[in-house]
Amino acid sequence: MLAPNAEERHRRHGETLLLPAGPLAQCRFVVFDLETTGLSPSYGDRIVSIGAVRVEGGAILDGDRFATFAQPGRPIPPASTAIHGLTEAMVAHAPRWPEAVRAFQAYVGDAVLVAHNAAFDLAYLHAAEAQTGVRFTNPVLCSLLLSQWLDPDEKAHDLDSLAARHGVVIHGRHDALGDAEATALLFCSLLRRAEARRVTSLEELFRKTRMRERIAEAAARF
Repeated sequence: MLAPNAEERHRRHGETLLLPAGPLAQCRFVVFDLETTGLSPSYGDRIVSIGAVRVEGGAILDGDRFATFAQPGRPIPPASTAIHGLTEAMVAHAPRWPEAVRAFQAYVGDAVLVAHNAAFDLAYLHAAEAQTGVRFTNPVLCSLLLSQWLDPDEKAHDLDSLAARHGVVIHGRHDALGDAEATALLFCSLLRRAEARRVTSLEELFRKTRMRERIAEAAARF
């Protein structure tokens, strides 16, 4: 299945969504990460693993995790296995990828989604919508873009560099849940720094960071 074209992705990332009201720290977030068969959902690459955690009150909720492998319905290239360590044998008895995506959507509910380089992960979720029967219309924050806004003089904002600067240890790099947990820890720190800049609401954070526009621009690459 082909992903939405660049124009459609731009429209969907730029569409007006109702943002949760109230103090920023009181918003409910789901921080997630995907592992995939490759880098091009437009050319049929698919999800092989999903990991997620909840953040409420500015902290990760203990014991509230989502993690699943997924059968992608296509081979996992050796180059991808070399990165995330997942083989076809490891996911052979996992839910098929549409089932895994539906389960994840049920876990997310109406929470704000957060991912590092969110445009990449969103491209896969949106590419899956036609075969899953669900849509991800949640507001989305990108921790990479948030870091760039907070620290414009820093050259590197990849997950490893950001973790090193914030003293966060990533347990299981390129494991979906491990990366989601690390991203959540970093996001909580970035959120506190945004609040220190007197950003008091999600609406204000989206406006100051140009979050929707920048995610839409990045999504055009996928």
